[in-house]
Amino acid sequence: MVVRCAVLFGLLGLFQATLGPLIPLLRDREDLAPATAGLLVTGFFSGSLVSTAVGGALNERWARGPLYVVSAVLVVAGLGALALPAGWPVPLLAVSVAGLGFGGLVLLVNTVMAAKGITHVNLVNGIYGLGAAAGPALIGLTHGGLLFAVLAVGVLVSLPLTVPAAEPVIDRERLRPNALLFLFCAFLFCYAGIETGLSSWEATHLRAHGYGADTAAALTSLFWLGLAGGRLLAPAVTRDWAPPRIITAALLACGAALSVIAFGISAPVGFLLLGAFAGPIFPATLAWIARTLPNPRRVNAAVLTVAMLGNATVPTAIGYGLQATSPLALPLFVLAPLAGCLGLAAAMRVRARQRQDV
Repeated sequence: MVVRCAVLFGLLGLFQATLGPLIPLLRDREDLAPATAGLLVTGFFSGSLVSTAVGGALNERWARGPLYVVSAVLVVAGLGALALPAGWPVPLLAVSVAGLGFGGLVLLVNTVMAAKGITHVNLVNGIYGLGAAAGPALIGLTHGGLLFAVLAVGVLVSLPLTVPAAEPVIDRERLRPNALLFLFCAFLFCYAGIETGLSSWEATHLRAHGYGADTAAALTSLFWLGLAGGRLLAPAVTRDWAPPRIITAALLACGAALSVIAFGISAPVGFLLLGAFAGPIFPATLAWIARTLPNPRRVNAAVLTVAMLGNATVPTAIGYGLQATSPLALPLFVLAPLAGCLGLAAAMRVRARQRQDV
């Protein structure tokens, strides 16, 4: 079951990573404005947000039954529709349908893997990053079509036959909102905006630096490769570090790496570094949540829902900002949610200490 979940996550990561490189390709093919083509990301993560929220509200039996089956069907159906040679807005509708299934599967797999331990969470999310690293290169070679058809078949084959219960007892408890939960939600909202904003507009940013469309799409793999490496290697490098220290150090390193993508010759290396530095942030945040808040299944559903909201809205806001200014301004627009993450991480650290002292 763990192997199937890891393979499934790798394919889901590959799919998500095709959305950013697909934007400039659709712009050229359909003669779309940048922000209009960028609605692909908004549609995908809006669908994910809905299914994640619904999945968090269901009890364990319903989550392992109808939610799992419906999510799988929606992902396969969306990928199949995206493989069709249809014009706009069919691709937007297809990724929105796939997003509805994506959110449910991500919630279920992360919840089950978290119950098995943080090592399993790092493993499946690291494989997700490896799959994502292959996505941009493949979309650059195939321009979609056959790739999405193969992905639909791959997802169908790799689906675990069943999803076992993760937390049958505490899952029945009601989630009680508190200030620390709010801070975690706000933090992952901003972090999701950083990760998705960079991956969605990386190809557009590289094209503005003078790289060709296919080259820019292929180079987008560097961000995801760095992300996978960061998640897989972080436990060994930061073995004795507490999650707050990992998160703060990673955010500061991301801030430094943003300056590297401002120059055309160093931009690809900068995106690789950004992925590597951002990689440990999400798993470290989940580990921090597990240490400080009760009822992890409900909490994970809440923070993942807000993270999906960040995935859906922040990249769109960045897209309109780039359209109004220049694609080369990407580092400046990403700096805003990065600064928000740093401020929220400091507030979370203070609030967590206050809870421990009570």
